[in-house]
Amino acid sequence: MKAYSTASVAVLGDLIHSEYDSTYTTDKGVLLAGSGSAREIPKFSVVAKVNLGSVTVTPGAVVGTGNGSIGTVTADSGAPAGVYQVVIIEPASDGGTFQVFRPTGELDGTGTIGAAYNGTINFTLADGATDFTAGARIPVTVSYAAGSGKVVRWDPTAVNGAQTVVGISLFDAEAPDGVDDEITWLARGPVIVRKESIVFHDGATTDQKNAAYAALEALGIQCRQTG
Repeated sequence: MKAYSTASVAVLGDLIHSEYDSTYTTDKGVLLAGSGSAREIPKFSVVAKVNLGSVTVTPGAVVGTGNGSIGTVTADSGAPAGVYQVVIIEPASDGGTFQVFRPTGELDGTGTIGAAYNGTINFTLADGATDFTAGARIPVTVSYAAGSGKVVRWDPTAVNGAQTVVGISLFDAEAPDGVDDEITWLARGPVIVRKESIVFHDGATTDQKNAAYAALEALGIQCRQTG
C-alpha cells in the first residue's frame, strides 16, 4: 500500500495513513446546492448522498431453486439506492424464513415467507409450487430519478438518504445558495485513515461516531487511531 506522511502530502497525509490506489479509492460528484445559504463541507467530514425525486422498486427473478414471488414492494423514505438481496436461510414446505441485505451488504432484517416484511424495503414473499432451497435469493433494485445522489454531510437522524455513510470528504467544499458544485471524497478501500482526523457534525454522540466508523470499515476504509 502507498503510505502518506504529513510532510510529503500536506493535506491528504493529515487524513490518509496509507492506501492501495488513489485512482480507485476516490469518487468525484455533485455537492448539493445550498438552501438559504451556502452548503459547506469541511475537509475530512463524513459524507452521505441524498435521494431526490421519485423512487422505483423492482424485484428480479429468483436466483436458485423455488418459484415463489414478491408482489407489491415499496421502499422507506430515504432508502439507499442499489440492489437489495432477499436470501432464503431456512427453507420449509410451503414456508420458511429469509434475510434481507442492503446494497452495502449490511443485514436489514429477517422475515417469514407468507408474512409481511417491514424494513428498509417492504413486501410479502409468497410461496410457490416449488419450495425455495437455502441460499435461493431474489434481488430487489431501488432506484431514484435522475439528479439523485447529490452529496451532503452525513446526518444519522435523516430519512432522505443522508443517514447512510458513503465516505469522507477529501477537501473543503462549498456549494452556493441554489447552485450545485463539485466534491471529491474517499469512497472505498483498501485504505487506512487517521481516526483522529475525521470530522463529524456538531453534537455527534459516541454511538453515532462508532456507527460511522463501522460504516466506513464496511466500505474498506479502516479507521485507526494514529495520533
